[in-house]
Amino acid sequence: MILSGTIASTVQLQMLNNKWMQKKESGNVLSKQELNERSTWTSEQFMIADFQDQLEHNRETQKRQKIDNKIMSGGSLSPEEISYLEKNDPVALKKYRETKEDKESYKEKLRQCKTKEEVDRVKLQKLGELESSLSSVVNDPTIPKSAKLAKAQEILAKTNNIEAAHLEFVKSADYQSMPTDDEKKEQDAADNDISDEITDSEKADDTELTDASDNIPDKADSVDTKISDKTSEKDNHKKEYSTEIKKVSRKLKKGFEAADMHVDIIV
Repeated sequence: MILSGTIASTVQLQMLNNKWMQKKESGNVLSKQELNERSTWTSEQFMIADFQDQLEHNRETQKRQKIDNKIMSGGSLSPEEISYLEKNDPVALKKYRETKEDKESYKEKLRQCKTKEEVDRVKLQKLGELESSLSSVVNDPTIPKSAKLAKAQEILAKTNNIEAAHLEFVKSADYQSMPTDDEKKEQDAADNDISDEITDSEKADDTELTDASDNIPDKADSVDTKISDKTSEKDNHKKEYSTEIKKVSRKLKKGFEAADMHVDIIV
């Protein structure tokens, strides 16, 4: 509707001219033909050009916001989006690649774990490192607010990448087949003391043959008690690491809020 009217205001024309001059001075120089064309433009033509420039700016802004949101959520960029950053923001592309390298390094650490609790410890350590980095930024009075927000966005991207890698790993067959710390200790002890176990087993067999009627009920009760104790201990370990991970997650959330970022769910 604005484009269909006639704009005769000298002030409006001057404002549009100023915008064009700012564009020229910023380095977006027009061709000689375009300059000649604009020298005879009416105020309405300037208005149309300004409107088209604004549309293009909005398209670029939306495109970049989509890329930024994908990076912060832990997603992977398409070849087209990578090419866009190569052309328009190589620094952002470098940080994106560093985040992905960090994710791969984390996945390798998970693959090297021997027990389920070790997987939890690796995650707890990594989240602690991210929380410490975020805290040092948001609590530094010398860092401008805009810089804090930018750094917080980087850390959020790393956090979400770590969480994605972790969820993928715990669903894998490798993780499901992992023993707990206690189970691994028992297995290691069994492997290291095979000969002693055989000797002890032989002695136990002799004793059982002699006092079978007296000892069988007691042994059954003892086995049940041990199984119950181990199950309880495993549950306690799980709760312990889960609690610690949640504590660090809450600290991360507070850090993001301090940087003016509202994050509902981090991990």
